[in-house]
Amino acid sequence: MPSPPLPKLVCLPLLVALALAATLLYAAGLHATLARVRPAPNPATMRDGQTTLALRLAKQLAPASGGNTATTTKGNVAFSPVSIHAALSLVAAGARGATLDQLLAFLGAPSAAALADSGRRVVHRVLGDRAASGGPRVLFAGGVWADASLGALKTAFQDVAVQSYRSEARTVSFADEPEEVANAINGWVKKATNNLIDSIVSAKDISAGVDLVLANAVYFKAKWQIPFRPSATRPGAFHRLDGSSVDAQFMSRTMYAAQYASSSDGFKVLQLPYEHRRRDFGMRRGRGDGDAAGVAAADADDDTRFSMYLFLPDERQGIAGMVDAVAAGPDYLYNVLKTTAANTVTVTLPKFAISFERDIVDDLRLLGLSLPFSSESADLRGIFEKERPTFFGKILHKAVVKVNEQGTEAAAVTMGMMFGAGRQKPVEFVADHPFSFFIMEERSGVIVFAGHVLDPTN
Repeated sequence: MPSPPLPKLVCLPLLVALALAATLLYAAGLHATLARVRPAPNPATMRDGQTTLALRLAKQLAPASGGNTATTTKGNVAFSPVSIHAALSLVAAGARGATLDQLLAFLGAPSAAALADSGRRVVHRVLGDRAASGGPRVLFAGGVWADASLGALKTAFQDVAVQSYRSEARTVSFADEPEEVANAINGWVKKATNNLIDSIVSAKDISAGVDLVLANAVYFKAKWQIPFRPSATRPGAFHRLDGSSVDAQFMSRTMYAAQYASSSDGFKVLQLPYEHRRRDFGMRRGRGDGDAAGVAAADADDDTRFSMYLFLPDERQGIAGMVDAVAAGPDYLYNVLKTTAANTVTVTLPKFAISFERDIVDDLRLLGLSLPFSSESADLRGIFEKERPTFFGKILHKAVVKVNEQGTEAAAVTMGMMFGAGRQKPVEFVADHPFSFFIMEERSGVIVFAGHVLDPTN
């Protein structure tokens, strides 16, 4: 009796961020076992599932105080939670059985259909380009490269890819044309990220064992609502976790009625809003209530607001403890943001540019997502018309975030800021030691980019 065919490596999932991020498959740090994922605690909204993932990944990729499982304490981190979530949600569209159950629990969703519906709203409403109306430049694109030997993609899977994640499907030969396929994927990534990321995959990643590559890319570029003056930028010392210091370029300005909070858990929070659309542009104001209404008119829903939230520990080496606290769950994060109040704040922030690239399969396994990456247990029968054992061997994620006086190439959530001639004594917000950031869209609560700045000069 002939032996059953060996499972083949199904994809190199990929995402891009600027924030720019690209992911070839997407959390934040709760406790989980390697073998299984505990069911999500019934998140009130799909937003909570996405935020939970962002926080779990933020914790997993942060420098740990007692032995680090992810990065060295000298390494900056940047990633796009929305990109990773979108990639895993598309995988869920092709998953079946226990693999689907684990993905749904991990992503905090009741069904694959709910993920697809939520993904469509996020892509069309939150990640729609607002540059023409004076808002941020936001680009999102998806790509599916399928090996010709497996025939057509299943209609239901392809419909989700196209309708929810703006993904174009292409048929290629990974075995016969690895160089050409790698060049095609990298060319797509470069275009989708406005040339910020020029490559994410090499020919050696493309092999005869690859069946499928799923990719998505997020590009974000926005001006600060009130820019920093370049003439006010000065050199200064940034204190690293190992006790050494490095000379960095610090931007500075006084913000009036800035949204600021000082937490009893040992850190400060500051909101830096990005410029949003002009009110007189004539666009319809969106409802922003998260329901399905208005999806068809999403391109006219131009009232998104993005902000960068800076989380600065009181102690120079306090980033690990701060991230542990913030990653407790969405409710904690939302409550912290709700406590921000108008203050006069003198902010000192280093200019920084982060490029971060990583295969995040091991990180996801440590967080409890294992079945899609198992050559023995993965059930992905919903992807190809021709069924054969497949699994995801890699999830390549690359993100680039640049912050300067004018603004950010990144994604954000904004709470808004007023400016006036306040007389109160300014609060000092001096980011001269490691800190974290989240770029969020205010109305939806979607975290587009996140990261940790451990050395702004590196």
